[in-house]
Amino acid sequence: MPTPTFSTRCTGHRKIAHDVYEFTLAKPEGFSFQAGQFVMFQVPLVDKVSDVQGRAFSIASAPSEPELLFVAKIKQGGRAGRWISEMLKEGDEVKLQGPLGKFTLAPYPNAVSGAGFEPAGEQKLLFLATCSGIAPLRSQLVEALYQGDTRAMDLLFCVRSEENLFWAKELSEIAKGHANVHVHISLSRPSAGWKGLTGHLQDVASQVIPDLPERSIYVCGGPEMVKAVRIKAEQEWKIPKERIHSEDYV
Repeated sequence: MPTPTFSTRCTGHRKIAHDVYEFTLAKPEGFSFQAGQFVMFQVPLVDKVSDVQGRAFSIASAPSEPELLFVAKIKQGGRAGRWISEMLKEGDEVKLQGPLGKFTLAPYPNAVSGAGFEPAGEQKLLFLATCSGIAPLRSQLVEALYQGDTRAMDLLFCVRSEENLFWAKELSEIAKGHANVHVHISLSRPSAGWKGLTGHLQDVASQVIPDLPERSIYVCGGPEMVKAVRIKAEQEWKIPKERIHSEDYV
């Protein structure tokens, strides 16, 4: 059965960090998805709008939220980057295909929608993200909490520098409201005035998460980072392959 295509409207659009934009869309009638899935946007070429190609974006909002939220790190000169930074605006029609993907959270036995399921050892969760890789993890985290999930959850979010950082306040507010959630922000190339965590994602995780072998990992970011985390998780943290879930982007 082919994946359906929907038409909707952009309800919000703003730049939130250096080369990072977030935008929201009205949720199309009949569109439903699982936290962690993505859609394919039909993206026009800025210089020739009749030239349309598909581009994949993870959904950052949770299924329980009223709108669809997306975040994009702009690749200079790229088709999707130019569309988002130069062309897309509130009120525009947007066409998308989806939902797609299987990067979804193992169900929690006491959750509203997961009753009767056993998560097979996935009792403690660790979310690892760089830049726009935070999108599907935010969706998973927010939806899990909405469903009443009380598993221990740590989110480690790493970007290059202060000018690249976004959603730090929102993520911290989520953690403040839930005793089972902890958020850790790290910069790989901070300024001299940065007072927080410093270093690459996999190295910081080793420093701040004392029970890594007990965790199930959900990691999203660039291919090299995801590969490095998977290797470290298996070889150093001794986490079984079946508890390492990943998605990368180009």
